[in-house]
Amino acid sequence: MSINPGFVRDAAKVLQQVDLSANRAAELAIEIERLNETVRRASASLTFDDEPATFASTLERRAP
Repeated sequence: MSINPGFVRDAAKVLQQVDLSANRAAELAIEIERLNETVRRASASLTFDDEPATFASTLERRAP
């Protein structure tokens, strides 16, 4: 599932009261998708009982 720039614009407006240009929303959609994929991959290697800091360090190791 890819992140739609329209969704990014709507979310920015509703959640942060920020108006994004179509170009900026498209750029952010790409970055959000990259981050989302990194989080999905990292979370697959973690369990509920892991220390909270383990998630951050796992993300840092896997970041592109």
